[in-house]
Amino acid sequence: MTPGAMWEYALKKGYDKDTSIRGKTPWKTLQAQIYTQIQSNEGSIFVKVSPGVFGLRCFDYSIAEEPVVKTKTSDNASERELHPLLVSYVNSDPHFLGHTMTIQHENSVKKGKNAEKWMHPDLVSVHLPFDDLDQNTISLAKNAGIETITIFSFEMKKDVTGANVREYYFQAVSNSSWANEGYLVSPKFSDEALKQLSKLNASFGIGVIKLNLDDIHQSEILLPSRENDLDVTMIDELVRINKDFSTFVSIINKSMDAKGLFGENKFDKVLSDEELEQHIEKTKIRKLAI
Repeated sequence: MTPGAMWEYALKKGYDKDTSIRGKTPWKTLQAQIYTQIQSNEGSIFVKVSPGVFGLRCFDYSIAEEPVVKTKTSDNASERELHPLLVSYVNSDPHFLGHTMTIQHENSVKKGKNAEKWMHPDLVSVHLPFDDLDQNTISLAKNAGIETITIFSFEMKKDVTGANVREYYFQAVSNSSWANEGYLVSPKFSDEALKQLSKLNASFGIGVIKLNLDDIHQSEILLPSRENDLDVTMIDELVRINKDFSTFVSIINKSMDAKGLFGENKFDKVLSDEELEQHIEKTKIRKLAI
């Protein structure tokens, strides 16, 4: 059965009341949980019969189970495979409602050893006022000298542990503190890492987001970001050395002048829930949370 058929059957029988599955697309959460159980447990009662179809191991489906293909990728490639998930979360979460762009480090004019780690954010996002404000309100805010946009910066990591937490956090401090809000993002944090992050957050203000790979819309801000004024000096430096960041700033300026979103297709695409699940299946990134 497909997860959709399973969930429909569960609704008819009232079994959904015995689960903790909630959200707009519960069948996607069910599919993610079954897939995770198969991947992490060799004795799982479930088997994958065909793409998107699952069955019970005790039955003979007269098929050979699909072999798990291990692929070797670089750290950056794996981290970038997480980007579409964050893009979707930031676009839909009420705190952000942002339009997001990946900053390609390789498009930068390099400025010293490991400059990409300590200068360039992985993703940047902007919440524009005309998404939820009347134009008269925007004009009033401008006349009163009140910020009418919010810019966010994100440092993405696959796995944050006690051994790497300080290095990763201070990378985020270095390359995201220029924004109104900066965050360290990962699908996996160890208990020791979370203890240290709580202390670091109190001192330096970079927030922490945990991606939920089973249901991206259930991702959460574990630690809030301190709200900052934009650091124009650092923004100017990033504009000069990275063409993606320059494009990002240009879109914001033109959008404000046009009173509508300008150059929308240059932001990262917001995938549908179905496209997200296909991306997760293809890249096998759900294993990062195990």
